[in-house]
Amino acid sequence: MRLWGIAAALVLGLPLSAQAQSVEQVFQNFGLIGVWANACSQPANLEVGNSRAIYALSSSDGIMLTYDYGTKYAPAVYTIVSAQQVGRDRVSYVEERVHNKTRVNVTVHKANDRITVISSVAQDGKVFVENGRIVSNGQPAPPQTRCP
Repeated sequence: MRLWGIAAALVLGLPLSAQAQSVEQVFQNFGLIGVWANACSQPANLEVGNSRAIYALSSSDGIMLTYDYGTKYAPAVYTIVSAQQVGRDRVSYVEERVHNKTRVNVTVHKANDRITVISSVAQDGKVFVENGRIVSNGQPAPPQTRCP
């Protein structure tokens, strides 16, 4: 590990091994594997603002992410192509949509078994979420809770 990598890990309070972790290790260590929703007891339904994010191990030792918006919509399926923990309570990753290979850089904040997207930027530079706010409407990105 380079000296700057060690220094960055120490400043962020990360274990020194965090620099060399696989995508699966980052997601496992950060505790993202599972189903997350705005309201776990309700079905996924985009019209009422209850989507589900499903982070799952894939057969290729990676992570698949599926956004479930309810029965009226096709799910959006992504492969996580890279990930790193960027603080005690944050992870950044690049998701690549399976059907068209578009990529989005995402940073997620996690606290008390709730996650919130704090940044989401497409590969073409289009910003969806900035500083925890949805750019299109200025509203805070809704937190999601881990579902049982």
